[in-house]
Amino acid sequence: MRVISGTLKGRVIPTLKTHDYRPTLSRIREDVFNLIQHNNELNVHLAESTFGDLFCGTGSMGIEALSRGAQKVIFNDLSIQNLNTLKIFLKNIPNDNYEIHQTDIFKHSESFIENCNIIYVDPPYNYDFNLFKINILPKLSKNCLIIYESNQNISNENLIFSKNYKNKEILFFRNN
Repeated sequence: MRVISGTLKGRVIPTLKTHDYRPTLSRIREDVFNLIQHNNELNVHLAESTFGDLFCGTGSMGIEALSRGAQKVIFNDLSIQNLNTLKIFLKNIPNDNYEIHQTDIFKHSESFIENCNIIYVDPPYNYDFNLFKINILPKLSKNCLIIYESNQNISNENLIFSKNYKNKEILFFRNN
């Protein structure tokens, strides 16, 4: 897996040989960031945004945000192995505008998500969207752009649009 675009384009993102995550496909990463950067409906500016990668796994979404000029990226994952692998990559880049956290975001109220302008949420597929609505959504800033990846059928009254892929859907909505 490689960084698609930006200052880190072409760098290999390390992955664990035995992993419990589903790396976000290059095609999806490309689509998401093209929409963030070029879709006027979303009304966000990556260079002025704090991007939260809440279930980061390999960190590919957050790394892509760093590469494309995000003001700051917050990585979070429960697995210390995932975070240690991510740290190997991050220590070799000329960019230090990121934070790394290890927490179960569904169980603990974490203040680091309060300042995010954009969050990418790709929880394990067995998590119920209602957990997100109850435990995370109230902690986000008003007007935060939420990008939620899921294989479940999810409805949200603040949906801007969604994009379907073979076995998953990416939803874009605002915290109002």
